[in-house]
Amino acid sequence: MDYIEREKISTKSSLISIFVNALLALLKIFIGFITNSMAILADGLDTATDILTSIMTLIAGKISNKPPDIEHPYGHERAETIATKVVSLIIIYAGLEVFISSIQRLIKNKVIIENTTYVLIIALISVISKFILYKYRLSVGRKIKSNAIIADALNMRNDILTSSSVLIGIAIIYFTGIWWLDPIIAIFVSFMILKTGFEQFLESSNEFMESSPELKDIYNCIIEEANNISYIKNPHKIRARKFGYKILIDMHLELPPNMTVEEANNICANFEKHIIEKNNQIKDIVIHVEPYGNAEKEEFGINSNNIINLKGE
Repeated sequence: MDYIEREKISTKSSLISIFVNALLALLKIFIGFITNSMAILADGLDTATDILTSIMTLIAGKISNKPPDIEHPYGHERAETIATKVVSLIIIYAGLEVFISSIQRLIKNKVIIENTTYVLIIALISVISKFILYKYRLSVGRKIKSNAIIADALNMRNDILTSSSVLIGIAIIYFTGIWWLDPIIAIFVSFMILKTGFEQFLESSNEFMESSPELKDIYNCIIEEANNISYIKNPHKIRARKFGYKILIDMHLELPPNMTVEEANNICANFEKHIIEKNNQIKDIVIHVEPYGNAEKEEFGINSNNIINLKGE
């Protein structure tokens, strides 16, 4: 998939998400004000953060899909990581605001929730809409290997649970009249918002630190494939890094000292081909060739010895 096609898919997905979330947020906030329901108002504010998330992923998508240039020789894909970081902070802020407002509501006098039928209807519409949007965004994110869009989709999955909780809670209030359930539900919603924000914050932090759980599988794959190819010995100083949807690899390996440059190049090319075939996110592999028995003090990267530690984690 080229940069242009990827940008088109990303842009279309983000625009659809922005439109749907904007409509839901306006309806929820409006219903929250006219019914005096903190729960649906909190759900509306949560949905409003989804609009910001989609806008950020839209902007990041346009930046990250630019081809490499002289100032960004590795490409622009880290824009998605930056967007995920910013979005996580927005989500955490929204969660704290909802939590504080809900606590204040809970310690005040009894609050009457009016026209609970309206709250039930909009909560049901939200559950259905969010489920459809979640499945759509997740499929797009996986298709174009976009962490920002996948993070947005996972946030929407939490929104389904949030809206379902509001729906069930308001239904109980409708039949029992227990008013304090409304701020309790809003507090629960705030915890869901905060959980999502912190998870995205940690994930983006790991990527900035050149760490990712999926890279462990990459290291295992490289070691195993090197052991299956004749002449290759001691793959070491292996370092993989994520740039958005791309994975880039630097590594060293040993070949016979009397081998010609052309022969060594052919073996390395064959090795690269096998690795990329097993994971199409890998876009570039830089290999430094050394002669058998080349003894150096290696301070960085993964090798056949410390890969055992990774497997045990």
